Amino acid sequence: MGFIHLIQSLTRHRLVWILLFLLGVVLEGCGLYFQYGLRMDPCVYCVYERAFYMSFIIAGLVGFLYPNFFLFRQLATLTFLTGSAGGLYVAFEHLTSVYQTGFGATCKLKASYPSFMPLDEWLPWMFSPTASCSPLGWELFGFSMPEWIFVSFATGLVVASLFLLSEFFKRKRNNYTNFYR
Repeated sequence: MGFIHLIQSLTRHRLVWILLFLLGVVLEGCGLYFQYGLRMDPCVYCVYERAFYMSFIIAGLVGFLYPNFFLFRQLATLTFLTGSAGGLYVAFEHLTSVYQTGFGATCKLKASYPSFMPLDEWLPWMFSPTASCSPLGWELFGFSMPEWIFVSFATGLVVASLFLLSEFFKRKRNNYTNFYR
């Protein structure tokens, strides 16, 4: 139970949520650096993954503002959880499309965001694909970019699940009356 209580206490501190916010900003920045700094044009999966990384930023901001209020903490946790789950699904599709050969080996060139949130129209410099899916030739420690993205969303899903599950356990209260006896 000590681990669960640690998770419970972490979700009630602003530091955890600001770190999630900063992680989202760094991951978005990495995507933009790869696109504009290294001239690696994003495919449709890349821009979808960027959209899901925005959930890290939004969740981190909401959690940072109100970490002690159950409703806002749950909203932040659920945003983080759904963003991680959606990102994991897209990252898996990205991985399979990159290593697929033959007929149907490329992905589409136009993003299809929901009609109420056309990110490719609002921010085309960030959310509009300009390349098809293909191996990039970029690696870090033997893993390709889609593999790292998959790992990041899988880790996010585990952490967000722990945040959510910890809420179902009774919170440990400090009893200071026995301290002085």
